[in-house]
Parts: sequence; C-alpha cells; structure tokens
Amino acid sequence: MNASSSRPPRVVLGNLGPMALVGMRRLLNEDGIEIVGEGLAPTATAPEIERLQPDVVVLDLDQTDSQQLSRLVRLACPHAKVVLWAPTEDVMEVIDPGAAGPRWVLSGVPADLLAEMSPMQVTQSEE
Repeated sequence: MNASSSRPPRVVLGNLGPMALVGMRRLLNEDGIEIVGEGLAPTATAPEIERLQPDVVVLDLDQTDSQQLSRLVRLACPHAKVVLWAPTEDVMEVIDPGAAGPRWVLSGVPADLLAEMSPMQVTQSEE
C-alpha cells in the first residue's frame, strides 16, 4: 500500500476460486487493504459495484465470465481498476480507469499485485 494515500484502497474480490480467495484475503489484509466485497454473480455485478464503489476489482483471469464481468465493472464504476489475476500467480491483465485496453504484468511476486492496488499506480500508468 502506498503510504502517501489518504486511505487504503477499497477492493472487491470477484469470481476467484475458494483457495485463491483465502490467499488473496490474507495478502490484502496483511497489507492493510480494505476488502469491501466478495463474489460477483453476473446478474448482480453492476448494482453491487455501483453500491460499493471500489477502487480495484480482482477477477480470475482463467474464468470464462471474467471478460464480461470486467466490462460490467467498468460500466458500473469507471474509476475502478480491474485486475484479472491468474491463479498460477505469474501474470495479471490490468485494465486501468479510462484505458482503451488492458496491459499485461508478468510477475509471480505478491508485491507486484499489491503495487497494482495503489492509487499511485493508476496515475503513473495513465501518464
């Protein structure tokens, strides 16, 4: 987490599998990142994301519904960053707010995932 930010990022953990959820919760909690929601059913995604207004939504890169969910998230909360995270922990597809397309982050280091949660990362990638 970026020490200069006024509050921890607010994160929704989407369609991650049970083991991924446990690991992701642990990693984010240890870094002081606030988890404001878990699980995204396609039919409830837009209203739930509109209600929660997260800074970041993490989805499972390998799930077939993740691309559709990422579009719904971006429509419901345009300022949110969407991180499609591979369960193998070696790659992330990141869609920054306002970006025309995704960028890929190749890494197996948890610190890189945490860096993507930082509000400063969004600002730097948009420059």
